[in-house]
Amino acid sequence: MQQHHVVEVRATGYTPEAVTEKMQEVLDEHDAQGWSLDSIQPIIYNSSTTGYLILVFVRPRNQAG
Repeated sequence: MQQHHVVEVRATGYTPEAVTEKMQEVLDEHDAQGWSLDSIQPIIYNSSTTGYLILVFVRPRNQAG
């Protein structure tokens, strides 16, 4: 059985470089806690371009962190 964790990364109003840096921080933090990235889903908010990126992480349920 797996445990899931969902994180949002805001993209609207930020440069691609800033979004990339934030995503790298989130990925590194979760990797250190034993999470693996399962999927990324863009979310369009208020008819704009991609407003948020939703990152879904998974890890075995018995793993603490």
